[in-house]
Amino acid sequence: MRQYIFEKNFPSLQYIFLRWPKSKNIISKYSLFHFKKPDFFKLSIICMKELQINIKNPLYFSFKKLNILCSKNVNSNKYHDQHHFKSVLLIACLFAKISKIKRNERLLIIIIALVHDMNHQGKRIVNKPYYQEKKTIQALEKVIYRKLLNNKTWKRINRILLNTYFPIEPEKNNDLVEKIILNADLAGSLIFGFRNGLKLAEKLKNEISYKNKSLTLYKGFLEKIETRHLDFFF
Repeated sequence: MRQYIFEKNFPSLQYIFLRWPKSKNIISKYSLFHFKKPDFFKLSIICMKELQINIKNPLYFSFKKLNILCSKNVNSNKYHDQHHFKSVLLIACLFAKISKIKRNERLLIIIIALVHDMNHQGKRIVNKPYYQEKKTIQALEKVIYRKLLNNKTWKRINRILLNTYFPIEPEKNNDLVEKIILNADLAGSLIFGFRNGLKLAEKLKNEISYKNKSLTLYKGFLEKIETRHLDFFF
């Protein structure tokens, strides 16, 4: 029997996890559903429960602030909007289940996946590498830094967020949290099939004023999977 937790017709991550990858179409329908604004606070708490994270964690109430920040789309982004955040968050949590990541790292997955493009400016500032990522880090620092009580953890979050800037190849490391985030960020555009992937590439093309064809942009995503060895969830 299905246990519905996100929407009336969307089952739990556990249900999807046990049937992966045949269940891709289920998460695809929810991720690409754009007619209802996601409640990130509710969604984050649900993901915490799904990944067996204690919701009494000191960061619990931070998600209320993050919900407000991530729900804003002041630049009317067509690609980096609330639905992209929703997709990456759900896919990252699903990957966390698949990879059986340590419990104390699951909360990082939820936080980083949710905020990875927070306050996105839309059109990339091409001559300023990491411009967008640094803006995200600055906004996130104001919300969670004092509650982390661990500078090492903050530096790790900082590094992972910077590494979501794909034009620059990051130094190789064995951080599974980082690999899940980078996979989920790409998967939000790729695992829903070619037709949906091309539609999302078209949205991104318009958002960043990309001059080549949408297909070229889509193929670029596929190349990133190979060059960064991010294919272990696809």
